[in-house]
Amino acid sequence: MRAVVIAAGSWLGLAGVVSGQAAGLRIYWVDVEGGAATLLVTPAGESILIDSGNPGRRDAERIHRVATGRAGLKAIDHHVVTHWHLDHYGGVERLSQLMPIHRFYHRGIPESLPEDRANFPVLIDAFKRAAAGRETILKPGDRLPLKPSRFGPSVEMRCLCANGDVVPDDPSAAPNDLAGEHQPKPDDPTDNAKSLGFLIRFGDFRFLDLGDLTWNIEYKLIAPTDKIGAVDVYQSTHHGLEVSNHPSLIRTVRPRVVIFNNGPRKGAHPSVIGTLRRLPKVPDIYQMHRNLNAMPHENTEPKFIANESADCGAEPIWLEVTADGTSYTVHVESTGVSKSYAVKRRE
Repeated sequence: MRAVVIAAGSWLGLAGVVSGQAAGLRIYWVDVEGGAATLLVTPAGESILIDSGNPGRRDAERIHRVATGRAGLKAIDHHVVTHWHLDHYGGVERLSQLMPIHRFYHRGIPESLPEDRANFPVLIDAFKRAAAGRETILKPGDRLPLKPSRFGPSVEMRCLCANGDVVPDDPSAAPNDLAGEHQPKPDDPTDNAKSLGFLIRFGDFRFLDLGDLTWNIEYKLIAPTDKIGAVDVYQSTHHGLEVSNHPSLIRTVRPRVVIFNNGPRKGAHPSVIGTLRRLPKVPDIYQMHRNLNAMPHENTEPKFIANESADCGAEPIWLEVTADGTSYTVHVESTGVSKSYAVKRRE
């Protein structure tokens, strides 16, 4: 019964848009089993899908089910592809058959992808057919053209990084004392290092999604100066793998809530969870799946895990920010958890 009540609540935000009442921001993390699919619905009723999971029917149909059944959408207004790995854009073809996608954003399409020579030509052709020229190439500093809210704060979605470049340092900014020592890893030649990453703002609420960005480029975002700032919610980068989630970045952004969109055997790495647990103020950690490769104590609390086994119901995690942008609630329907948080105060 609780799941029904919460699911019905997800329609209330849409009803607010239709009836002329103030609405908040909603974010849904769809279970694509170690891929990525994050769906945002703005107070103006616009939808933004960041990544669309793996090729085939499963992930696209899960996204469609959340988008239509929980978020009350008829179309995706903006679809962002963070990078060209098949678990991030492979679902586009099937999803576009299930519902309209109006606009596409990416870092630019490369001629080839050395780490996926077999699949890339087929999948990129499918993407091009789905996009049909309705594409925008993003670079650091760009913002998605989102509609303003009529009654309260508007959503701003700013691109922080693309193609290995990041937004520039502010000449007047002080050095970031939290950056600490940086132990570079070998240069990452894959498309992960070229990921698009975004800071989403709604009032004082801040949400950070860096795609699959890896260690060395992450550090460029917070050194020599901090180009991100403290956030409320951090989507663990690269599903929570240890080649990403630089400890200095995590110390700098100081999230209150962390969401791992991981699979049962991919992501939510114990070393990353360990880094989070060593923060001065330990954030609440939510996982899409229990990491079956880790010990129980290396996962988060069971009540914050949406799916306990590989054979699961693909339960999502979702979040709603109040219309004034001052607080938010994270829902894990499968465990009956709905926990509210105050948004960090901004200077």
